[in-house]
Amino acid sequence: MSNKIYIFLFFCVVLVSSCSKMYDNLDKYAGETIYPGRFDTIVGRVGFERVEIDLMKAGRVPASQIKLGKAMKTVVEYDNKQVTIDSLASWLNIKDLKVSKLYRFRIYTIDEHGNKSVPQQIGLIPYTETDLGNLVMPSPQALTSPSSAVLTWPTGLSSAVLTYYGLKYSYKDKNGATKEGERAQSPRILMTNLNAGAIASVDINYKIIPKVNGTPILDTVWVARKVQTSIPTGSTPFQPSETAILAVNGVTTFTPDAVASVQKLTFPVHTVNLQDLFYFQGLKEVDLTGGTLFEMTKNSYNRNSVTDVIGGGPIVPFARRVGDMPAQSAQFLIDLLEQGKLTKVKYLANSMGIDNLLAPYVGSGVVEIVAKPDEALIPLQPFLLNGVIQDANWELAVDETGGAYPAGTGLQNVVKATVRKANGTLVIQLPKEYEFDATQYKFLKLKVYAPPKAALSGSYAPYQRLWFRVMNYLWAFTTESSYGQQYWEHGKDAFKIPDANLQTWTDMTIDLSQFAGKHNRVIVINIGGEPSGATFPPAQEITYYFANMRFSKN
Repeated sequence: MSNKIYIFLFFCVVLVSSCSKMYDNLDKYAGETIYPGRFDTIVGRVGFERVEIDLMKAGRVPASQIKLGKAMKTVVEYDNKQVTIDSLASWLNIKDLKVSKLYRFRIYTIDEHGNKSVPQQIGLIPYTETDLGNLVMPSPQALTSPSSAVLTWPTGLSSAVLTYYGLKYSYKDKNGATKEGERAQSPRILMTNLNAGAIASVDINYKIIPKVNGTPILDTVWVARKVQTSIPTGSTPFQPSETAILAVNGVTTFTPDAVASVQKLTFPVHTVNLQDLFYFQGLKEVDLTGGTLFEMTKNSYNRNSVTDVIGGGPIVPFARRVGDMPAQSAQFLIDLLEQGKLTKVKYLANSMGIDNLLAPYVGSGVVEIVAKPDEALIPLQPFLLNGVIQDANWELAVDETGGAYPAGTGLQNVVKATVRKANGTLVIQLPKEYEFDATQYKFLKLKVYAPPKAALSGSYAPYQRLWFRVMNYLWAFTTESSYGQQYWEHGKDAFKIPDANLQTWTDMTIDLSQFAGKHNRVIVINIGGEPSGATFPPAQEITYYFANMRFSKN
């Protein structure tokens, strides 16, 4: 029994001894620092003489929502400076970095005892005044006359190193008067009342956001630059942009002195731009209708052993300039209106697409808008193109005078069309310098006289319908529109002719609402919808008559 007691006491002694050494290995760590929580990321962006640094993957959150253990404050070290923020910051805005150099930022947290977290580090180079001074601004293009200058930036001001947002300018005229202004996108500065033969200066402040390695900085800044341009004398030649148009107006010597006495100019509807007005400072009247001086352009064709010409003659109401005249091209006219130099501007409604620019001057009577008729007949002689030029299978025997045609009431511009090949087609086309006036004219109207039923039976039954197609150009002439092909149609069966309407003049209306937003100038009227199975020539001729073909507003 006593032996068992001794053995038990021995084990108790050993156990106590072992437990007393359990924490011996922790003694060497008793003085170790416990680090506060660290920021989990560091991302920097540069601004003008400042940087912004993000420190939390969760984004920019209030200090009250940041939990980093015992961390209480934020410390930033850079450029031999130390800045302590009495809270935890998810992002920093560090300002007053005026030197263009690499700043190394070391950012960490501290707890109430001053213990530091593991730091986050980043190097950033702010955008400074030095960088602005080295920034190359695009130079303007100057158009000058003896008393004026126009500064433009045709290729824009934004580039790989900056994004442009606006500008302010200031200059003094020859009387010492200060002229100021502001411009936004596509800036244009008109300087007037300048000294001939002198140097004109203008101070320009550009509103921009610079880019560093293609990335915009955080801030919008203003960049000041001085632009100078030489002002010519009255004997200095200028280069007109519409030489042929000016020649028709009798202007063949191109110096400001030579054109000083010109008081009226006439321009055709297809005019590309009105820049030449800038040189005619004595101008009083501008006619944009073409007047009696100009006819429509002509386009000549020679294909598939056929030649033809379309166009010519006075401008027709349903034709307008192809595409709107760019505002920068029309602005030279607006300059003269704003300066009160013009007493009369004559303009055909919706002919050049500058109606909105001219609208402010209509009420005073200076601008006259010539209205278009509710309906406009299509004179076939200038605009009817031989379809064989597109496709030999489009052959029709066409008599544009109508020859001996069926009697009817009020018939005009009768055309006789006999199908010679399976896809016989009538083509109405404007010269490529024009398009149909889709804004004014919403419908194509005409009278149709179809052949007898006997000619439209069997395999020729499909020829009892008309297929209207509208486009910018015929497929063989893809270069005739800078707007590409904008084709549309109503479908082959949209205009079937009922038996009851055969051999009688029948009114037909084609909705042209799909014109809107397009630059269409070609209408193709196919007889039969290009069916298959019929042989030509048929036993009995298929002859249609068309009359009173016209564009209508209603």
